[in-house]
Amino acid sequence: MNHHKLLQFQDQFARRPDLIHLNNAGLTPISRAARDKINYWAERFYQEGFWTDADYMADVLSARLALANLIGCQAQEIAWYQSTAGAINQFAFGIGLQPDDEVLIWDQEYSSHLYPWKEACDQTKAQLVVLKSEADLGTPTEKYLQALTKKTKVAAFSWVQFSSGARMDVEAVIKECKRRGIFVFVDIAQGLGIHPCQIWHWGADAVAGASHKWLVSPVGVGYLAIRTELAQKMKPRIFGAYTFGTCDDPSDFACEPKRDATKFEPGSKQVIEITALGASCQLIHDISVEVIEAEALRLAHRLRRGLESKGHELLNPFGKASISLMVNFLPTQGIAEVSVTLTTNNINFARRGGGIRLSTHAFNTDQEIDKVLSLL
Repeated sequence: MNHHKLLQFQDQFARRPDLIHLNNAGLTPISRAARDKINYWAERFYQEGFWTDADYMADVLSARLALANLIGCQAQEIAWYQSTAGAINQFAFGIGLQPDDEVLIWDQEYSSHLYPWKEACDQTKAQLVVLKSEADLGTPTEKYLQALTKKTKVAAFSWVQFSSGARMDVEAVIKECKRRGIFVFVDIAQGLGIHPCQIWHWGADAVAGASHKWLVSPVGVGYLAIRTELAQKMKPRIFGAYTFGTCDDPSDFACEPKRDATKFEPGSKQVIEITALGASCQLIHDISVEVIEAEALRLAHRLRRGLESKGHELLNPFGKASISLMVNFLPTQGIAEVSVTLTTNNINFARRGGGIRLSTHAFNTDQEIDKVLSLL
């Protein structure tokens, strides 16, 4: 059954023998389900214009439900953004930082996660506490917990670090933060859709991510999932008709903002990208995250083992455990030379964390992994 589901998933992607996708932690190809959704709405908008109004809004709701299902939250706890950075800005500037508050963050967080917190702290005179990673890019749970203080207002971290795949024991961090009354914000862009997500169940206050990585959807959609009780207290950063109702509601100077996360969406949304994301989320749910994860991890293990056998140095923060799809290594030939080799052979990759990062997905093949290893 799992093999059949895996084949169904793999059949959703174009097969180009001249291209090998191993920067899936950066930008994946989109699924056929997402492509078909794009074509469907493009044609309907072309043919029907306004007469699509109710249908496209219903499909946006379906996408909200599909994403909520993967996260484990309620649909009304999700707000759409153009990027993860937009979602993080809303939380960072809306959580009510005060002078002397602390926000605890790792030094290897992606810039779109780091910069909103830095600016929010700078503007409020709060303190951004940047915790140094280990030499192998590790992010030890105990080190993070020990850095929490009485001044820590927000624990802000990535579920999976973008350079190396490093992870903490998120459940333990959330548990300790809840005990201390610390808000927990998690960037889940590098985990949702490829690893089973229990972060909402464990009690995170808010999570954010994007469409174009493991959710195999077009670039252009970010999302914020935030607890309803927190959304009710938080003031939106930007305002529009949808902050208070819909675009058809009459203007009313006495109107009150909505009570759920949709109040953070000021107006019209990127319908084509959002509905394409919904199609991919539904696909991932139907196949099951566990099936997709198992194959991607198997391929990453094959790649990691092959690199080790050839003498390349792995930047490996997770020991012998096969928990990461990201394989970051220092090649024996030198980074510049290997970068040219990979690029010349149409193998995409990223230079991250001081090394070369390759990241596998379930649509990759053994033959692709072996070709990369033969070139190294």
